[in-house]
Amino acid sequence: MADVKDSHPLEQGGTYEVTALRLNDDGEGVTTINGMTVFVPFLLPGERGNVRVIERQRRFARATLLDRYDTSPDRRDVPCPVFGACGGCQAQHLRYDAQLTWKENRVKRVAQQLGLDADAIVRDIVPSPDAFRYRNQVQMPMRFDSDKKQVRMGYYGFASHQMIETDSCHLQSEAMQDTLNRARVFLTDRGADLAGLVHHVIVRESQTTGEQLVVFVVRHSRGHVRRALAEFEAPHVTSVCLTAQPKAVGPVWGRKLETLYGPGTLKENIAGLSFAVSPRSFLQIQAPVAEKMYQTVVDYADLRSTDVVIDAYCGIGTLTLLLAGRAGQAIGVEEVEASVEDARINGDDLGIDNAEFHVGRVEDWLPKWVEDGNRADVVVFDPPRKGIDASAIQAVLKASPRRIVYASCNPATLQRDLKLLLAGGYRVEVMQPLDMFPQTAHLECVTLLVRDCCR
Repeated sequence: MADVKDSHPLEQGGTYEVTALRLNDDGEGVTTINGMTVFVPFLLPGERGNVRVIERQRRFARATLLDRYDTSPDRRDVPCPVFGACGGCQAQHLRYDAQLTWKENRVKRVAQQLGLDADAIVRDIVPSPDAFRYRNQVQMPMRFDSDKKQVRMGYYGFASHQMIETDSCHLQSEAMQDTLNRARVFLTDRGADLAGLVHHVIVRESQTTGEQLVVFVVRHSRGHVRRALAEFEAPHVTSVCLTAQPKAVGPVWGRKLETLYGPGTLKENIAGLSFAVSPRSFLQIQAPVAEKMYQTVVDYADLRSTDVVIDAYCGIGTLTLLLAGRAGQAIGVEEVEASVEDARINGDDLGIDNAEFHVGRVEDWLPKWVEDGNRADVVVFDPPRKGIDASAIQAVLKASPRRIVYASCNPATLQRDLKLLLAGGYRVEVMQPLDMFPQTAHLECVTLLVRDCCR
């Protein structure tokens, strides 16, 4: 049954038999109980189950699955022993082809809610070549167990800071997992004086060279801590760094970063160019889909040799430098100073002299740049999940570029921002979803907008 109806209102703690109708954007089954929308994690469309209501809000409720009575043909066996407890994955129980359909339909729903012809403008989703073992970075919490005299490691549970202990994650490479396991043993062997100070270990891996960079996040970085951590070695590790962050919960990175040995950077090849990547810099989580996304952006930008193009939220300059090869001038804007430093180094190393990079928040930099009388023929946005700030949207509307290319990682903020851009005189030509993060609810989409007069 899709909708449980009886004479009693929905009760928190009450149990009900339900059937999931569809998946929401978080990968939870959606059903209704007594007319109220209820979200049930791990229940797939068409599956019946017995659920207990654990949270009730004014417009929706949440329930936990007690028993499942049916098995959807889209359900698969889960390889991860902590799936469901760990908060990292939301869709391992869903066959990969079904994951792709679910994600593509989410983009179509965005188009439909904007009054657009989804079938005409939404392209087939670009799949990941690897459904597992695709990540190039991992950030692993570590805790010293004083009773057992050993280091525990694992990921946080969903919406909590409760550690779900595990020594294996199927989204990262086996080489990265080996490095983490070696780090745990290394810290355990050195006892509480060192292990009690390390609360996270970060590993970045080049998918080009296989080399790794390790960052130990410590409560303080006094001399004996630096000397001890500089002794850590693993087969693929070429650099070890540390950052001091007194609080184990909250922001992971400290203000400063120190390289204990090695170059302190990795090299990654993307779309035929080689990029230096430092520990703090943003880089897409996997190179193969990132290459396809960047090529899509470049194609949609359709640059002319005299064009000025802005790459807002440029990270280490990957897109900016690719765009520079087609444009007269490419301008990258990024608020993370370490990323801008990498971008400038990358531009110099590649001999690209028509790209420039600015440190600043896009919502501050872009309005001022436009107010100063500058122009842009094409603007590319690749913002974080919060989307584009309204002031930046107003600035780009004032600049009136011929094309806007929007690479989004959040369908909700994409829909919000597209609504403003459509109202400002642009039309959506095409939307290209890409699956950068298999097994999770995360979704990338590149959207091309053109001015009505510039089709």
